Amino acid sequence: MVYYNRKAYDDLSNIFYGLIMWSKHPLAREHAMQYVDDIEKICKTLDCKPYHQEASYDIHKIYGKYVHLYKRNRNTCWYIIYNIDLFNDVFIEKIMNNYMTIK
Repeated sequence: MVYYNRKAYDDLSNIFYGLIMWSKHPLAREHAMQYVDDIEKICKTLDCKPYHQEASYDIHKIYGKYVHLYKRNRNTCWYIIYNIDLFNDVFIEKIMNNYMTIK
């Protein structure tokens, strides 16, 4: 099973509002909703992955042990940071993009 903590839900909400309020190129509400839905679809598959990439960036390690990279387009990547318990349940802790990730 895949579970979200409160911060991860807040991240999804903030992504949605950020997309529709973006000063450079605001997205239509429907497009922003689809964008967030696409991220959620990726999240829901994490418990079925045969391999889990360990987080390598220090900022990611603050939130969880594992990270999944979702490359949305040529400029934007989303990092889904999560932990796994003994029953292979995935707990999504944080969702952040490459602009927020400090190398």
